[in-house]
Amino acid sequence: MTNMRRAGMAALALVAGLAACGTDQTRLETGREATAEVKALLRGLVHRGPKGAAPDPQQIAREALAANAGPLMLVSLEATKSTSVFGLRGENNGMRTWLSPSGQGVITRGGVLAGTRGFGNDLMSSDIGPLIGAVQGRRTTALKIELRYLDGLGKERPLPLDCRTGTAAPTGYDFAGMRFEGTPVAVHCEGYGFTFDNSYIVSGAGTVLSSRQWIGPRLGYLTLQSLRN
Repeated sequence: MTNMRRAGMAALALVAGLAACGTDQTRLETGREATAEVKALLRGLVHRGPKGAAPDPQQIAREALAANAGPLMLVSLEATKSTSVFGLRGENNGMRTWLSPSGQGVITRGGVLAGTRGFGNDLMSSDIGPLIGAVQGRRTTALKIELRYLDGLGKERPLPLDCRTGTAAPTGYDFAGMRFEGTPVAVHCEGYGFTFDNSYIVSGAGTVLSSRQWIGPRLGYLTLQSLRN
């Protein structure tokens, strides 16, 4: 999990470099570091100690791909250090709902996290249209989003956020016998005392291949790796 946390730090460095350099992407010296860290996001998962080691995520992925024909995604929750394969349960108006064998749910729009279910302290809903466009388009821009969570009375409360995106040079990595190539996109968001950094690797077609995304202040980050889209 150390590598995944470092990926978020690299994303922040990438955006900070962007703020210092304006829109001149050739001057983003931190881009190379962000690229390496995002690639390590998944590669670092497989370095486990031999005694009492957690299951190898790559092996989990291979077995799931062999046993299932539909779209699949490998999901890791940093807070609990748990990893599971989620299958696509349904799709409606661009919203894709992924379910784990234990019944936990992840909702994505264009590869960007839009909601969760069954984790506790879930992300209930969101307005993330501008973020989806920036991530899929691999664009550097400033934007606003809104995330919503339940309060103590069971009512959704909004968390408005100001965000800024940045990109690095295209990269590639291998996972579970597959090759993934895309452009790293870093997103830094702030609002109402909260700050977080998301990292994405996006294909030339605008598909999010892998990512580290913030669910909320209590759950922290999810790492998502597309296995079959």
